[in-house]
Formats: sequence, C-alpha cells, structure tokens
Amino acid sequence: MAPILSFSYLNGDYSSSFVSNPLESDIITLDQASNLLPAGAYTTFRTYQKYFALHLNDHLRRLETSSKLGGHPIRLDADQLRRNLRVALTQYPGSEARVRLTIPFGLDYETIYVHVGALFVPTAAQRANGVKTITAQMQRNNPSAKLSNFIQSSQEARQRLQEGFEEILMVDESGNILEGLTSNFYAVMDGEIWTAGQGVLSGITRQIVLLLAEDAGYPVQMDAPKLSNLIRFTETFITSTSRAVLPVTEINHEPVGDGKPGPITRKLMQIYEQKVLAEVEPI
Repeated sequence: MAPILSFSYLNGDYSSSFVSNPLESDIITLDQASNLLPAGAYTTFRTYQKYFALHLNDHLRRLETSSKLGGHPIRLDADQLRRNLRVALTQYPGSEARVRLTIPFGLDYETIYVHVGALFVPTAAQRANGVKTITAQMQRNNPSAKLSNFIQSSQEARQRLQEGFEEILMVDESGNILEGLTSNFYAVMDGEIWTAGQGVLSGITRQIVLLLAEDAGYPVQMDAPKLSNLIRFTETFITSTSRAVLPVTEINHEPVGDGKPGPITRKLMQIYEQKVLAEVEPI
C-alpha cells in the first residue's frame, strides 16, 4: 500500500506555501496520519474520477462547525482550500482517493492539514450479500463535532475489525444502537427506517440518504433502534462517504431478517448512486 501524502498550509494566507510533509513509509492509513497531529477537527471524503467530489461545501461547513464546537472557531477560505486540494490530488498516483482535512487545535496559526490516501470501497460481493458487524458499548463524548481525539480513544475497538467485521456499531448504556465507528446506522422495522436522531454525527452521506428515503416514500423514525429489537429488524444498513449505502446482514453473529439485503436497502443503494452521478462536482 502506498504511503499517505501529507500537506499543510495557513488558512487565508496566500503568501504561504502549500507544503509537503513526507511521512514514514509505515504510515499507510489516514488514521495513522491523524494520530501524528495534535487533536483537532476533521472531515473525510472520497473523490470521483480523481478530481470530483460530492457536496464538498457541506464537508467544509461541517469542518468549521466541528472546529467551533471544539473551541477553535475558524472561517475556511474555500477557494484556497479547493486550489490546494487540486494540487495534492495531482501529486497522488491513484485514480481515486480518500482525503482528510484536519484543523489541529493549539497551534499558533490556522494550519490546515491535507492527507491523501488510497480509497477502499465495498466489493461487489459485499454490496450484493451484505456485511458482518459487531457491537461495543461506547459513544462519542461530543457527537455534534467530528474530532480526531475519537480516533485515538477508539483504537482498541478498531482492532476488532481485523477479525473480518466491516464495522463496529456503538451501543449506549440504554441499549440504543447509535452509529458505527465510521458510519451511520439504520434499521428497518415494520417498513419504517429507524436511525438515531441525536447523540451521533450528522454524516454528509446520512443527510443525503435521509432525503432520498423521504422522497422515495419510506417513513423515517429519528429514534435509535434498540439492540434488544434485533429479531424485529428486517433489514439494516450503514452509510458513509466511502461505503455509500451498504447492507448489513449480520450483527453479533446473528442474521438480520432473512440474512440478505432487503428491498429498501437495495432501492436506496440504487438511487444514491444515481444522485452521485448527477451531483458530483469539480473540486
């Protein structure tokens, strides 16, 4: 796997350079790169056809919001950031990429870090057959903000992903399934889509999918499904920037419904892909 490309610059300072920060060859994931920086706010997105993205402005607004909630308000220069992103992607050898923007806290200047790494998307088999997940009792301390200290604090739980699970679903003390470590979670019960309305990150992909579900006529309950109701789940799925809409057919070694992706999930997968084709824009 190719090492992560790392760059940094000063927000709003057009006299400053867009600096390359070579990383050690063993830094091969965005999380590893993030852990080299002071804690801060971040957002992650994927590219399409290398130089296109979906709702990039929404990512930038969320980054500003997370930074403000973390006690470090900032107004991003979007034109400068987009220009530097294009430079970074030009230097990346792959045809698609996963990009992370980070605002570390505690630095003297408004320094923005841009990390570019390999994009991994679900395989055709995972999309057709669904993926396996497990649960862990945990939740974010500040769910309204996407802060990088959560990456470090969840390292122990992330080790379980090496056991063949796609995602770890976070469950609170009341047994509510909140979200995944890097995804939002949804369960279908009695034809309705249930997903946590609070205590979770408001993912960009999640916002899109909820609107698509409404337009498609699927009732949505903004209430966290309970793990104790697993037997009632007829379908479950997760969403994230790199996964899009991905069916979950097993939770804690128990099948969901009949163990196959359900019709609502398959429909949302289809219309999400159509929306991406229609709305990706040049970076």
